Amino acid sequence: MNGPGRGGKRDRLVSNVRNWAEASAIAALILLSPIVAFLMVITAEMLIDVVIEARVTAICAAAAGAIGWALFRKNRPHFNVEPQSGQDQVCDEAATTALGM
Repeated sequence: MNGPGRGGKRDRLVSNVRNWAEASAIAALILLSPIVAFLMVITAEMLIDVVIEARVTAICAAAAGAIGWALFRKNRPHFNVEPQSGQDQVCDEAATTALGM
């Protein structure tokens, strides 16, 4: 059996699987980003067409956007994270290792 501190075959296998999973997720995001961008452009075009068909003036559309932005910003959660400095930094390495292996 493997003693503490010795990398065994199982540890390398788990690490290899993690690396493949991470690489696959990054590749999927890269490949899907043009599709998401295309759908955003189509949605924006549809919204512009709806605004034109409804004969809404630019001032009304800008006012509605400003109100929506203000409400979204007000309801967004705020996180108070203080930056770490110097030698007081916390190491997260233990949180990323597999337990019980």
